[in-house]
Amino acid sequence: MEKMIERSREAEPVLDSYDAGLKWRIEMSRKRKEGKVLLRAQDTPWVLTRQGYGRKYCNTNNWDQLAVSGWTISRTNEQNYRRGKHTHRGGGRLLFCMEGRGRTINNNVNLDWEKGDVELLPVTRTENSHEHFNLDSGKPCGLLVLMFWPFMEATANETRQISNAPDWKGDRKEELYRPQDFVPEQAYLEGYPIQFDGPPTSLLDDLFLRRNRWRDYMSRARWIIKQKDQPVETNRMGLYRWYIHPSFDNVAMKAILFWTHEIPAGSCSGKQKFQGGRIHFVVEGHGYSVINGVRYDWGPEDLILSPVIAGGVVVQHFNADPAHPARLACAEPNWYEILGMDMASGFEQLEDCPEWKPPQK
Repeated sequence: MEKMIERSREAEPVLDSYDAGLKWRIEMSRKRKEGKVLLRAQDTPWVLTRQGYGRKYCNTNNWDQLAVSGWTISRTNEQNYRRGKHTHRGGGRLLFCMEGRGRTINNNVNLDWEKGDVELLPVTRTENSHEHFNLDSGKPCGLLVLMFWPFMEATANETRQISNAPDWKGDRKEELYRPQDFVPEQAYLEGYPIQFDGPPTSLLDDLFLRRNRWRDYMSRARWIIKQKDQPVETNRMGLYRWYIHPSFDNVAMKAILFWTHEIPAGSCSGKQKFQGGRIHFVVEGHGYSVINGVRYDWGPEDLILSPVIAGGVVVQHFNADPAHPARLACAEPNWYEILGMDMASGFEQLEDCPEWKPPQK
């Protein structure tokens, strides 16, 4: 009998650290380029959790499938009088009221909001312990909740449950609830006071002066941004209502920029090139977006992600309804103050919206 010669499989070559890094970057670029851009509401079911009813568009479970990772985006809808109660060590949440009237009790402070308002849960020294209430129990009350995880990771952010929503009937899992040492002892340590009568005499003291100014700023900053207080501007892209902008000096959180964008019936936005990472949530209306030449049709409560890819993205939005306006809630990480406006892709206006009229000279 002829002896069979077995062929051993050749081992995969071992990459050195530099080549492994190159390979990882190529794979990440591929994932972003091929990731999902449009998340439809109809494919995002309402789910009852211990925190209440909600739709989860983006979270750790699907980041590897999306054109943009890092966002945690959910939509709540509550007809009961309250949601669950939990804490965020670090904070960093933005909540846009989609409908109804509500109240958040955060660290024993009442924060009241209504449709069109934005609530901020900023980064604080210890934790934000809060619970959301529907002030018109029996009527819908819902929030769009945004968090950008890379910023939260930098603050050792953590969430622990304190109590469940009234409708939740599942098991209590003790590891999810607040232990006594949730906020460690060192969080409450305070050093001796450092005050300045004149300019700081060292660069280290310059940092302490900035700390003092920041704490003073936060003691006066707005945690609720009322829609009625934010004017609508007509700019090159369309009709914007800004809630958080780099130039604002009275809001409690500036890590996420946020605005709403109204597109009149049958009209379109301007066309802009920028680095991706911006999200657009359809508050109302039907239309489509063209992103790097690809059309994405959307309707109410769909979510559009602009991919983070080499060279950036070219984006334009169109209202397909000739009789009714469309409105988008837009957000992006405020990278600009640390990475610059061009963001390795350029920040360019390519076309203006029909409503834009250049200032008269």
